[in-house]
Parts: sequence; structure tokens; C-alpha cells
Amino acid sequence: MSALGALYDLAFPRFSARAHQRDKPEQVKSGGVRITWLGTAGHIISTEQTTVLVDPYVSRHQLGWLATRRLQPDDDAIAKWIPRRVDAVLCGHSHFDHLLDAPRIAKKTGGKLVGSRTTCSFARAEGVPEAQLVDVGGAPKPLRFGDITVRFVPSLHARIALGRVPFPGSLHEPPRLPARAWQYKMGGAFGILIEAGGVRIYHNGSADLVDAELEGEHADVLLVGLAGRYATRDYLKRLVSLLTPELVLPTHHDAFFAPLERGVHLLPGVDLGGFASEVRALAPRARVIMPDYGEPIAYGGLDHVAAGTATFRKAAS
Repeated sequence: MSALGALYDLAFPRFSARAHQRDKPEQVKSGGVRITWLGTAGHIISTEQTTVLVDPYVSRHQLGWLATRRLQPDDDAIAKWIPRRVDAVLCGHSHFDHLLDAPRIAKKTGGKLVGSRTTCSFARAEGVPEAQLVDVGGAPKPLRFGDITVRFVPSLHARIALGRVPFPGSLHEPPRLPARAWQYKMGGAFGILIEAGGVRIYHNGSADLVDAELEGEHADVLLVGLAGRYATRDYLKRLVSLLTPELVLPTHHDAFFAPLERGVHLLPGVDLGGFASEVRALAPRARVIMPDYGEPIAYGGLDHVAAGTATFRKAAS
């Protein structure tokens, strides 16, 4: 192991999801939708007909690079981790760890790129054709891609930088590319409600929310961002109470400064055991699954949750 790798392991502890799963594996059953974690807040959500990406960031630049250089998407990582067919790329906000790869992916696949004006400004700078861009504006309406319906829900970003939102602001004109990490302004924050294969999925990529925007909503599956979780009052309690999910998957809890091939390492201060215990206390009937990178979760209802080659059933109450 290199000295740099050993230092990385020391700074960001390795995490094995399998060692922390409470539910026991049973026979695989196909679900209505497949959810595959790409690290950070990124996911592939697919049915038999349609594939959308949420906040895909697979370039995973090192910390030193982020602090000193302009950022370029890693085409090799994109080719390895991103499917060839993508119908839409959805960006909840425009920080580099959510947006950097999205315009390049849209350009390569021809999929729509959906997000804020800032997201679209970066896409124009990348040369994504105007016909592929969807600016959701301030009052987003439902969008349909194949058999998947998407609605952007106005939300908030956690105040994780000394009580402030990092890199606030927006861009209305295409920036110069490549850009530096801090030039990726937030551009507004959105949760993303996705209906696919008869399943409702809510992606909360930044650890805050606007309660009023989720009143009366329900999500079968909650993809809950944990970076900045403790900076937001009653974060999990509010989300789980409003959405009453049956399945909860953590996201944005990993250190995203090394290639996905190095495996999952946790950001400082992330307590996945405490997270799982809190969710189970708030929603005893819900299941918590902590997937590995690239591991598909097939979901088709309460008794149909397949993780990789194993089906996880709700523990007996």
C-alpha cells in the first residue's frame, strides 16, 4: 500500500456495508425499479425502459487537486461507471461534487440535463446542445422521461461551513471551463421526487429541507444525504415523518476524494450505525440498507428488496 493510500485510510476510515446489514439475505426477486449508488450523492435509477441519473460524480478528484487545480471530468471513470444509455441527468444543486460530470455525461449520451439555471450555464459552457437542457426554474413542474416521472422540490442546503452554506450564489452566463471547485456555485437546492416502476423515490442530496414542500407527500424509498446531517435541526425526524418511507438508503456519507475502486470510506463525523438506529426508532417498519458502490438495489414493494445477489426482508417485529 502506498503512503498516500495509508494516509487516506487513516483520515477516512473504510466501511464495509455487509458487516453492518441487520437483515438476512434470501432469494432474489425482481423489483419495479433498480437503484444503483455511484458514490457521493450519485445514483442510477432505472426501469426496463428508462434510465435517469441523479447527481452523478465519478471523477473523484483528490483533495490536493480540488484545492489547487481546475477540475476536468474523468472520461475513463465515466466510461466505466455510467451506462451508455441515459435518458436524463438530474442535478439537485450545482456544487462540483453533484454537477462536474453531469454536462459531459449528457453530451456523451444525448440525455436531457435537468437542473437550475446555474446547472444549465455550466452545461452550455461544456457545449451541451440547448435542446437537451431543462431549466427547472423556481416552481418546477413534473417532467416525464419514458416511464419515469420527475419533480424537483424546492429545498435547502445544509449549513456545513461554519454555519453557512458553502459556495452560495448562482451563475446566469456560461463560465470559463475548466473551473475551480469554489466556482461551482450552489445555484439553488432541490430534492428530487421520482416515480419509476410504480415506486416513489425521494432523493435528498443536501442535508436540509423545506417541510412545507413535502407536506402530503409520500416516498416508498428515501435516499437521504448525510453530509451535514448534524447541522440541521431534527433532520431525519422531519424527513421520515413527512415521507413515511419503507426503505431508507444513506447517500453522500462517503469520502469522495479517491477512485470508486478504493471502496467506501466515510467522511469525518459520519455515524452510520447511529443513523440506522435513529431511522429504526422513528420508523420501526422501515428497512435501512447501506449499499456498496455499483451495487443495484431492486425494489418492488415491501417484500421485494434485492441488494446485489441478495434479497433483504424487513426483520420480524
